[in-house]
Amino acid sequence: MTRLAVTAARRWERLRTLGLAWVTAYGGSFVLRHHCVAFIGLDCEPGRVPDIAAELAMQPQIASVEHTSGRQDLLLSVMLDGLSDLSRLHTNVLGRLPGVRAVHSEIVTRFFTEGSRWDLRAISREQRDAVRPQTTSYGTDTDPVPAAGDRELLLALGADGRMSYGELARCTGMSESTTRRRVSRLLATRTVVPRCELAHSCSPYPVFVTYRANVPSDALARVGPALAALPEVRMCAATTSQHNLVVNGWVRSIPDTLRLESQLAERFPELSVVDRSLTLANTKRMGWILDGAGRAVRHVPIDLWQEPGATGATARPPRGLSNKRLCP
Repeated sequence: MTRLAVTAARRWERLRTLGLAWVTAYGGSFVLRHHCVAFIGLDCEPGRVPDIAAELAMQPQIASVEHTSGRQDLLLSVMLDGLSDLSRLHTNVLGRLPGVRAVHSEIVTRFFTEGSRWDLRAISREQRDAVRPQTTSYGTDTDPVPAAGDRELLLALGADGRMSYGELARCTGMSESTTRRRVSRLLATRTVVPRCELAHSCSPYPVFVTYRANVPSDALARVGPALAALPEVRMCAATTSQHNLVVNGWVRSIPDTLRLESQLAERFPELSVVDRSLTLANTKRMGWILDGAGRAVRHVPIDLWQEPGATGATARPPRGLSNKRLCP
């Protein structure tokens, strides 16, 4: 290993130890095609918001928890086995929490882009292309589904997307050669999606804005990918709701949210923004509990196969997958 590589590895380890940057991983396109992804807005009693956010952050089906301005107090991103589990999450978990007044769901039908594809633009396009392989789009007819034993790898990589094959083998009980072969397949097919995250306190884009918009159905397939190509747009998804498009952007300042919305209106006259909100606090992001500065402090595995409201990492055997005890 060269001196430069050693220095880079040492600096990365320091950032990871401080919770300023980390690599996580989660299920890829098969989740949207074969399971259920949704955004859930909660109306809460103001004094109960921190407690509700902290409790929901421990739920394995809830990938992210944000305290937001606008029409909802909390915004959840969830991954579940299916629509019946979304119903159970509403009734068995959210509906029983003291202080929750109302629950509103938006089911995702297509991702045009999401956080694993976004970057800080700190390096040139040529440098990005050199270190990041080309990826295929979400939702193709040939999307693979996880094989028996893949669940353990998915959950372990969520805790550390850079975990070595030896460590993965110890966590899952597989041989190192089997682990290497399976992980290579998961990455090549985007069954697992790695993602590098950072604390917003040390990011040049510390303000998160979410727009909800309507686009004519016959224009959605054209507008969605064009929106996804904008550098500020971190997530863009089609949904089933009063609106059919949700756009999340990371920008430099609060006034920049108006500039971005103006840009959207100018470039896409068929798009009508019907709601906008800012993230006031980010309690959990893609399986990681965050502190007030956005630093990663604890991992809660995203386990879409676990029944909402059940206890224990193996509460319900996933369809077609093995159910071994997870590495602590």
